[in-house]
Amino acid sequence: MEGDAWRDADAGRSADADTATFPAVPRRREPEQAPGPRRSTTIKLALIGALACVLLAPPAALAYTTVRDEVAPPVAGQGLGGGNGRGTGGRANPAADRPGAGASRGPAPATVDGRIKLALEDQGAALLAGDQDAFLQVVDPSAGPLRDDLARRFASLRQLQVKVWQPVMEGRPKAEAGGTATVTVLVKYCFVVTTCDPMSLEAATRWNVSGKAVTLLEFGTAKDLGPRPWEASELRAAVGERVVMSTTAKYASRLPSMLAAAEKAAALADTFARWGSPPARYVVYLAGPDEWSSWYGIHQESWVAGFALPLTASVTEIVLNAARVDTRQTLDVLRHEFTHVVTLAGVEKAYEHTWWLVEGIAEYVRVKGSGKAFDGLGDVRAYVRSGHWKGEIDLDDPPDGSSTSDVSGRYGVAYLSLQRLADRFGEDKLLDFFDYAARQGLALSDAAPKAFGLSWDDVQADCARYVRGRV
Repeated sequence: MEGDAWRDADAGRSADADTATFPAVPRRREPEQAPGPRRSTTIKLALIGALACVLLAPPAALAYTTVRDEVAPPVAGQGLGGGNGRGTGGRANPAADRPGAGASRGPAPATVDGRIKLALEDQGAALLAGDQDAFLQVVDPSAGPLRDDLARRFASLRQLQVKVWQPVMEGRPKAEAGGTATVTVLVKYCFVVTTCDPMSLEAATRWNVSGKAVTLLEFGTAKDLGPRPWEASELRAAVGERVVMSTTAKYASRLPSMLAAAEKAAALADTFARWGSPPARYVVYLAGPDEWSSWYGIHQESWVAGFALPLTASVTEIVLNAARVDTRQTLDVLRHEFTHVVTLAGVEKAYEHTWWLVEGIAEYVRVKGSGKAFDGLGDVRAYVRSGHWKGEIDLDDPPDGSSTSDVSGRYGVAYLSLQRLADRFGEDKLLDFFDYAARQGLALSDAAPKAFGLSWDDVQADCARYVRGRV
């Protein structure tokens, strides 16, 4: 992003803190496992803080205003996606092969459990078939607002080219007064391809079970990290070979050009997915001011340009702030953010003590992809000469109250250190070192000899000399 200093406000990624309360199943590896534990609020905030990209320069008239179309056609690029064999670990949706609602089949289940299960399966089959009437057929006639809400979700999911939708009940329905029942539903879903590591959410539902047929009275949004963008907003989407990009109608005119930039960023990030296959699709949402403060249930400051949010072990969604990121900046921002997606896939531990490696590798890929000289030397120079840098390479995330110059300077030190390691030892050994220290959690004193055959003191002193020599 030439002329703009920016960073990720990285607070670290952590494993789930409340596993004792829920089934002891890894939450973020989900395709063929039972539902796992929810993240606590503390963990949720840590994840959000982990990869928030901040534009520190003043915004340059980035607020676009367009007239909302009442019926907007798909954006250019829609429909380009399809299975390309990149995604692994997923499975096809069994509901896709079932008869839809109203089709000929055997007698209706006799139990409430069976009727709700069948209703959910029928609704999923209708979604995948693009049949909105059948999708809404399960809604109780008295639940008009729910019908409108689900119609909006249906339209957004179809724009995102939903290809997997697997709703299952978590436990048995609980009988309530007035002939109703409640049950939490776990939904696993994929966009564009049927072979992916599914995203998932849990939502509370309430049903009218007083008659022979069950009907929906309430279908909540995701209990954890919700509402998801498609739950809360009417979306438009552009789908490319490697990226799904979506936003509200107000910003839909940006999608074709931003998708083109995102595809370039994805092609670069794919080459750094050495610890597993790259995602079936990188998922990016562009949020307007209202969405920025509501999507995922997280309030972000207006000056944050974007954040990366891990939903599973290998699925991380990116949210960009429409007021801070325009088409010109998209390529640079997403080179950095997509690097987080592929280099941290499968990492279940906290990495707050390897902040410099996590952000340094993302900046290394960003600068390498630009084909230009590093654009932050001025901030590094100011940071080094301010006396705030004590010569350490293994920097933690910037403390509260840091100046924008110090923040950018810390990012620059992280980048220059990794660039030095690549120049001195080669990129393969740099990535080995990243694996040992950031992904596996080895102490730097153990990781350096393992990757480079030298002590950490030697490695750090050499990087510090390099940084000082550049400024």
